[in-house]
Amino acid sequence: MIKDIFYKLNITERTFERRFLKEVGLSAKQFCQVVQFQQSLEQLTSKEYSKLTDIVYNNGYADQSRFIRVFKAYTGSTPKKFTA
Repeated sequence: MIKDIFYKLNITERTFERRFLKEVGLSAKQFCQVVQFQQSLEQLTSKEYSKLTDIVYNNGYADQSRFIRVFKAYTGSTPKKFTA
């Protein structure tokens, strides 16, 4: 995904990373992680799922434990406690 961008811009990966960091304030990888988390949080809060694993796999997390670790890092809470 990110590789497609710098290929289309005809710049090196390192140049893309430096420019992205300068303009956005985060690395492209960090930005993608924030977007991934935000989409997961929206799905969780809108209750558009039947099982937590639906959110996990719909948003590209490798497994449920990884999602829970990321969720706790951003919110300080588990998804279950967050929605309770």
